[in-house]
Formats: sequence, C-alpha cells, structure tokens
Amino acid sequence: MNRLNQLPTLRIDPSEKRTLNYRGKTIQGVAGDTVATALFAGGVRIFARSLKYHRPRGLYSLDGECSNTCMDVDGIPNVRTENTLLEDGMAVKAQNVVGSAEWDWLSFIDKFSWMMPAGFYYKTMHKPASIWPVAMKQIRKAAGLGVISADYKMKGDFDEQYLMAEVTVIGGGAAGMAAALAAAESGRRVVLLESRPFLGGCFDYRVTHTIDGQPLYQRARDLADKVENTANIRVFKHTAVVGSYTNNLITAFQTGGPDDAFTQRYVEIRSDSVVVATGCIERPLLFENNERPGVMQVACAHRLARTYGLLPGKAAIFSVGHDLGLEAAVDLFDLGLKIHCVADAREDGQNPQLLLALAERQIPVLKGWVATRVNGCKGVKKVTLATVEGTVTRQFACDLLVASAGLTPVTGPLILAGAKMSYDSHTGYFLPNELPEKMFPAGRLTGINDPAAIEASGHLAGLKAASPSGADMQSAVADAQKALAALPSPERGCKLVTAPVKGKKSFICFDEDATIKNIKQAIDQGFDVPELIKRFTSAGTGPGQGGIPGHNLPLYVAKYTASINTPIPTTMRPPMVPTFIATYAGYNHHMFKRTPMHDDQIADGGIFRNIGVWQRARYFSKDFDCKEEILNVRNNVGMLDGSTLGKFRIHGPDALKALQRVYVSDMSKVKTGRIKYSAMCNDDGCVIDDGVVVKLDENDYYFTTSTGRAGQTVEWMRYHTRFDGWDFNLVNLTDAMGVINLSGPNARKVLEKVVDIDVSGEAFPFSGYKEFLIQDTIFVRAMRLGFVGELSYELHVPASYMKAVWNMLKDAGAEFGIRNFGVEAQNVLRMEKCHIILGQESEQRTNLLDVGLGFLWDRTKTDAKTVGAVALRQAEKQPGRLKLVGIRMEDDDRPARDGALIVDSKVRGYVATMRKSFTTGQAIGMALVESQLADIGTRLEIFEDECNGVRLYARVVKMPFYDPKGERMKS
Repeated sequence: MNRLNQLPTLRIDPSEKRTLNYRGKTIQGVAGDTVATALFAGGVRIFARSLKYHRPRGLYSLDGECSNTCMDVDGIPNVRTENTLLEDGMAVKAQNVVGSAEWDWLSFIDKFSWMMPAGFYYKTMHKPASIWPVAMKQIRKAAGLGVISADYKMKGDFDEQYLMAEVTVIGGGAAGMAAALAAAESGRRVVLLESRPFLGGCFDYRVTHTIDGQPLYQRARDLADKVENTANIRVFKHTAVVGSYTNNLITAFQTGGPDDAFTQRYVEIRSDSVVVATGCIERPLLFENNERPGVMQVACAHRLARTYGLLPGKAAIFSVGHDLGLEAAVDLFDLGLKIHCVADAREDGQNPQLLLALAERQIPVLKGWVATRVNGCKGVKKVTLATVEGTVTRQFACDLLVASAGLTPVTGPLILAGAKMSYDSHTGYFLPNELPEKMFPAGRLTGINDPAAIEASGHLAGLKAASPSGADMQSAVADAQKALAALPSPERGCKLVTAPVKGKKSFICFDEDATIKNIKQAIDQGFDVPELIKRFTSAGTGPGQGGIPGHNLPLYVAKYTASINTPIPTTMRPPMVPTFIATYAGYNHHMFKRTPMHDDQIADGGIFRNIGVWQRARYFSKDFDCKEEILNVRNNVGMLDGSTLGKFRIHGPDALKALQRVYVSDMSKVKTGRIKYSAMCNDDGCVIDDGVVVKLDENDYYFTTSTGRAGQTVEWMRYHTRFDGWDFNLVNLTDAMGVINLSGPNARKVLEKVVDIDVSGEAFPFSGYKEFLIQDTIFVRAMRLGFVGELSYELHVPASYMKAVWNMLKDAGAEFGIRNFGVEAQNVLRMEKCHIILGQESEQRTNLLDVGLGFLWDRTKTDAKTVGAVALRQAEKQPGRLKLVGIRMEDDDRPARDGALIVDSKVRGYVATMRKSFTTGQAIGMALVESQLADIGTRLEIFEDECNGVRLYARVVKMPFYDPKGERMKS
C-alpha cells in the first residue's frame, strides 16, 4: 500500500525500512510499524482463525483488545501483533489454522455451529462413559491457540525494577500528562505509565482544534515534551499495567526498544496515591458477522491513517454511536477514503459542527440507523443497514465497515484495587461509586469527552493525588474544581446494545466465538448473572480478557432479562494483559546469601550448593561420599562454617515469658554458664525448630535456631505474644555473627593454642558456655556441643572477624592435620549419632513425641500456654502415629535412597536419611514408620522406583549407631 507519508501525526519513519517473513514472502514495513500494521500494509487482511469455528479474523483494534491478530512471532505463540513493534527479520506465522489463514481446511466447522450451543462441552460426549476418554483427547488437541515448542529457548534480556513514588499516574493521554505535571509542580516524585510507545492518548492522532485553535495532536506533543523534560516525572512508555492492589501497589511491564538493555522489564511501584487516566476503548457494535475482516473500530481505522499512514480501505460505511465516529469520518474522507454514508445509532445529540462538516462533504448521515449484517466470506463485500427498530433496511457495496456502538471506560486498575462499580444511565458507563483510598480517576473514563475538560480533569486529579504525601493543595484543588465545573460535563452515551438481529453470528466475544445467541441460551437455562454466564459461555475468558465483551455482556443480560436499570459488571482479574513468564522472572539472578567465609572456602576447594536462602559448601572434594572429611573429624579435627544458624538476643522484663511461650522446655531452668537444648512446636504439636538457649544475664538470653527458620523467628515470637502486652526486645543477629564449629578428638588442642582461658573438660564441660576475647580484641561466645558426636566447640564471633578467627584456628591446627568439612559430611556424622535435622527426620505430620524429643517437653508449665502443648497432650493418647527409628540395611553395600518408601501392602513410612557409614562399616539411617513397625528387629521392605520392582530390606535397630553413651563428645 502507498503510505500517507506527509501527515504531521505520523509515528513512523518511512525512510527506515524493516522487513518480516510471512508465508515464505518478505513483507516490508517501516520503523514505528507494529507487526500488524506492517502485515496490513503488505496486503494481509486475514490474520488468524477463530478458536471454535475457524472463522477468518482481521484487524479490528490496535490495542490488543482481542485475539484477532494473535500470531506466532519468532517461535513465540499468541503474540499480540497489534502491540508488538516491528523488528527487522521477524518470522511471523498464522496460528489455529490447517493450511493457511486464507485457506483453512477446518473452516467447515463454522457450518456446524448449531451443534455447539452454550455449555455444550459440559453436557455432551459423557454418555456412554466409554466415549469420554476418546473425545477428551480430541478436544484437547483442538483446544487452545498457538503451539508451544518444548525445545524453544526464550531469547532476550528481562529486567525488573522496584520503585517508590509519591504519585503514580496510569495513562499517558492528555489527562494523565496534566495530572503528572500538576503533581510534579508540588515537588512530588511522579511515575507516569503509558501502554503505547508514545504519549498522547486519544489526542495523538486527531486534527480537531482546541478552543485556542491548536490541533489536538500538537497539544499532545507539547504536553509530552513538558512531561519528559520535568525532572521529577519518570516516564515509562510502552508499559502495560497488569495489576493494581491495595495500598497503591501497581505492577506493570515495559517493552524495551532498540536502544534499551532489556527486552521486557517488570516494574513494581509503591506510591502514596494513584491517578487512573486510562481513557476509553470502544464498545463493539453487535450485528451479524460483526467480526469479519474489514470490520474495524473507529479508532483503529483513524489511527491506521493518521499514525501509520495507511488508509483502512477504499470504500466505507460508518455505523457509529458517538461523535468520535463522525470526526473520524470527516478526517478519513479528507485523506482519500470514499464514504458512502454514516449510520448513527443516536436519534439526536450529535455535534452540529461535525454534522455540518459531513454535509459539506456530501456524506449522508442516517440518524437512528445501525449496521445489521456484513456480507462476504473472507472480507466485507456488502453492508446492510437498518433502523434501530429494524423496520427499514438499505444495502451498500463496500470493503470497509467502521463500527462502534459507543465508548466504554478502561476501569481495570480501579476494579482490581477494590473500587465498587455501578451503571450510570447518563453516560452508559460503569463508573465507581466507591473508590479505593488515595486513588483518583481522571479524563475520559469519567465520561468527559471535551478536550479542555479532559485536561482540567487530569489537572484536578494530580493536585488531589499530591495531598496524601504532605503537599498543601487545598486552595489549588478548590480553584481546579471551579475551572472544571465551568467546562462541558460528561456526555450522554449511546444506549444501543445490539442491532435488530437474531444473533446467530453476532459475536459478543471474538476470542471464544461466543455469540448473542449463546448468551440467550445461557439465560434461558437459568443463568441470569453476567459472571455465571461469562463462565458458562466462556465469553470474556480469552486472551483479551474483557476488552471486547466486558461492557456489552452485562448490558445485554440486563436488557434480555428486563432489568436494564441494573446492569451488573463482571469481575476483572490480573494480569489485565498477557505477560511472559520470563518477564516476571526478570534476570533470573542466582539469588542467595553468602557467609563471611564464602571466598575462603572456594579457595580451599569447596563445592557449593544452595541450601535454603544460603549458598553453603557441601563438599570439599569430588568424593561426594566425603570419606576423608568424615574420618578426619572422627579421628582428628575439622572445621565447619556454621554461620547460617539463626542467632538472636532477647532481653527485657518479659523475655523469659516469651521464651516459655514458644519453647516446650521450662526455660526458667536455664543456668548461667550452661546451654539448654529445646524445641519449638506449632499449634498442632508438630516440631518446627530446635536450638540452644543461653542465659547471659537476668532477663537477657541468647539463642540459636535452625538455618531454615531464622528468617521467621522474629515474626513467630511476635505472633504468639501479640495479645499479652509483654515488654521485651528481640534482636536478629543472624547476619551479624558468624559461627565456627571446631570438632574432633584434637579440637581442644587446637582451641587452647588461640585462647588464654582454661578449656579443659573440667573448666569448660559439655553443655558449657563461655565468653572471652581472643587477643584482647575479638569477642567470642563459645559453646560445648556435640552435634557430630565428637568433642566440639561452637564459636560465635562477629561476622567481620570470622576470617581472622578461622585463619588462627587453621594455623593452630596445621600440626594436627586440620581440614574443612562440609554440610554433607556433617549430615553423615550427625546421622551416625542419630541427632536429627528438622525437615529431614520430621515432616508436617510428625510431632515432638514422634521424633523422640518428648523428653524436652515440660508438662508442668501450663501457665505459660506453650504453643503446641494442648495438641501434644492429645497426641500422647493417639495410637498408630509415625515414629522415628534407626534402621540398618541387610545388604550393607546398598544403602537405600533418602525418601525411599517403606511398604507392605501399602505405604507404611519412608527413609528419612541413610548413608554407608565409614565409621561403622554399615549402611545405616533413620526412618519414619508407622508405630506398628517401630519395634527393634522388625524387618522393613523398601521400594525404590529404579529397582525395577525388586525390594530392598532393612531391620529396625537401636539408636544411636555411634558412641551410644556419648563419651567422645563429653570427654
């Protein structure tokens, strides 16, 4: 097609060429084109086939409000080509076709639409039952749009930003820009989001003049220049809002341009207030074959010419219900489009100047007329017009029907944030009668269409939005309200719902091929609420969400059920527009926390794994059995970086009460200079955490938690003491303190070389606690523990001194052959001692008693209201619970896999942890089994999928497997 290259409204650069490949042909576009406009310029009129009936679908809107132009672009299905900027060399394919979009072999299905009434998939192919499995497979093959390749690898760079602002403005039209400028003038930080690649909204392509004689497109560009040059306004263009939530949280995604470092960018904004200036879309006109290629919305036809330089057709009929349709007809005629006539569904209320302009151009205007039918198989050949009562008809030959019943506001952000909507009989819109706090609507979505009033409305909303962040706007708001009141108020909207047709092929939802007839069928079957009808007919559940049917569906239901005064809108849910999962994922950073010893352990040969939120050294050689690490701890001395442990200080008058509440033991018995091991349970009595508690001073305690629970401990204690009014302070020291576990028979010899205190067994016994300084500088909290079953010291030091202390111990232990050991070696060492790790030897069903920790529970401290105590008392009387037992394989050379099932005729438990023990020479571990199988000597049958049905066998044995009297760790 020849472009209209000299228009001042163009958003394309005809001098810069772009190409795409479609059906083996190269189609040429230009910079600024979308994929859809480039295809249209190349003569493509049928872009896709519809979901159920495989009817031809063409360019209908330019904002992706339906799936008409969803295509496969560069291997990605369901790309909205109307919104996708053309890049050189794109490969584009039609989808949901067998053959091509022009000649689809499945188009015959359209002839059998009578066999697919509303909800047919709920009621057919179920009897006899044997048919359903076969039918289901065929339905699944036919369902859906586009094909996903399992081998496809997503290309591009995906970024993410998390912003704070005083004011967020959604919509970059005249109202949105006026709101942003007004808020920015008060000194507020403003974020402006616009879904198109440029600012301007409905002003951007219109040549109508303002009161001052300035064309609207020029006014839009002047506002855009001012906005983009205002320092405290951050503009995000080509950014679609996907969600709005309470407390003014807005989520969106931005599509990157050629100069951006990202393909798409997820944006999340938290602001004090939000202005919603999203404008309007067009309410589709309902008539027979209203989705044929060649039927377009008014803005689509107008923008094709003014924004992209493409005349939408050769000869046209307009069937409209608002003045924008008349305005577009005048302008498109002047640009060279032949217009046979304009049918206006309104009997009166038209702008006199527009009627005069049409008369001057000798374009007939039929008031109270509407399009009732399009003739033509793959495009528009002929249009039938009729009076809105259907009493008189006329036919016109043409290739373009510009059709629109009226306007409908884009209220998605308001609805998602919790606005209550009701039908306004004057505008014909669903408008908010209850707004979310600090959220302000502006512009055309309020029913205003006068250009000056649109700007004034945005200015007022921007001033109001500046107030919640502290700006004194009272006087300015009052002046702005007076200025707006002097301008034209919201206009009366068109009330026409549907042309006088039966609705057999009048499509209310293009995405799902839902017709007016389907809606009638649903209502006749008892569905009288739009939300239920939406689900039963699938209208509005496709890729376009409620864009096409969102307004017409409730209006039609109200009319058909004789309750026109009370239309009920359907619910909208995020995302408001389709979004790549890759966009939500962002850069896919490898996110984890590191201990202070991370780099040093890499230098020592550490092999790291992600464990929870941390990255930890799991091995220190490629021997993943860790034989040398394990035996070195058993026979010599090793060091483990245990900095990931949760570490907390609690102090204050009621600190002890808080500990008593969440720990099962009697924490009043914690002695100075000693540690006390205990556990926490949830309300079901299931053990969720364990650790040690140390009394530092009166009402002052230091305690540790497991790595996995460290991030939840503060909130856990706050939650369970929230109604008591207790006075205590809880400090999270997890990241502030590092931990070194020094373990093995030679641990004391190493430690005494770097400290100047007595660390003999008598002076520093098992379960003892000491505080001291290393070299009169480094503060250390030291504990005598025995998690790995050997003489062990757990040294808690400030994180900034971790490397210094680690290197001192490393140097001091050199003569004893000290070496690192990792998490896997620790796992085996503690398993041999039968010390449990919560989450490995426990799960969501197991309580404190099941895992053998019942001795920790003090049943006498009832006044503490210990979390889980009530459930534990009940569980004591319950038979048949899971029990933690020690097991040994009958074949010591074949340990069972962690998680392997213990079975007989059904599942009876599972292996929690099992390894081949180098210390004992046996394949041993722990398992959770039903209590009937917990007796010593019981033979257990173990199932693993990779054994091809062959069972493994083990027996229940006594625990622990190593040093049962604990002599080594207490030495």
